[in-house]
Amino acid sequence: MAALGRLWDTLGISRTVGRYALLRILYFSPENRLTQIEVANEMQVTSANVTFLVDGLEKDQLVRRVPSLTDRRTVNVELTDAGRLLAERIVPSMARFMGRLLEGFSEDEKHQLSGLLERLRRNAEAFESRSLD
Repeated sequence: MAALGRLWDTLGISRTVGRYALLRILYFSPENRLTQIEVANEMQVTSANVTFLVDGLEKDQLVRRVPSLTDRRTVNVELTDAGRLLAERIVPSMARFMGRLLEGFSEDEKHQLSGLLERLRRNAEAFESRSLD
């Protein structure tokens, strides 16, 4: 997290991992727009968490909420021009950052690490606090 914070500092931005993830998801989505439910599903977080993230990004004028033209119950979240410009800067920087973290790893080691992280993710998803009793 400290290294990631230093990266964002060099880019002149201050962002949380959640805010970055939301910007990245919108950046790669068609028309830079998704519903809040689609964002929650993509990020695997609650709708309340998405609302909190969108509120902050909206305050910074990086995203905006847009009512759906086809379904009055649906609200889309889309990147503003400022959000798109920021994403165009930080998404490639993050890819380079992650590449540098893996320098010196063989392809086999990268594959093994990926498998271990996937197992950790599955264990976390299956975790129930009552199993500690």
